[in-house]
Amino acid sequence: MGKHILLLLLGLCLLVNSLQALTCVTCERFNSQGICERGEGCCQAKPGQKCASLITYRDGKFLLGSQRCADVCFKGTVENGGLTAKMKCCSKSFCNTVNI
Repeated sequence: MGKHILLLLLGLCLLVNSLQALTCVTCERFNSQGICERGEGCCQAKPGQKCASLITYRDGKFLLGSQRCADVCFKGTVENGGLTAKMKCCSKSFCNTVNI
């Protein structure tokens, strides 16, 4: 059911926002099934921003994920001790949708 709500939100965002503007998926926190638990919606990227998704793992196991419009964004993986952060940046509308 969560994915159906996300699709509805994405459809509404497309209707509301200009087709030329970069629109990104937002979720403050999603779980290991890719279901948004808090802050689901979309954002309109400002000039210079990109769509971003960030997934954090602890000792190789999923910890949490988030999606947003981002000023500072990198594409790649950073490891620190037992924590691993994987970030994806992209510049097409809804390109930061996460498939886990």
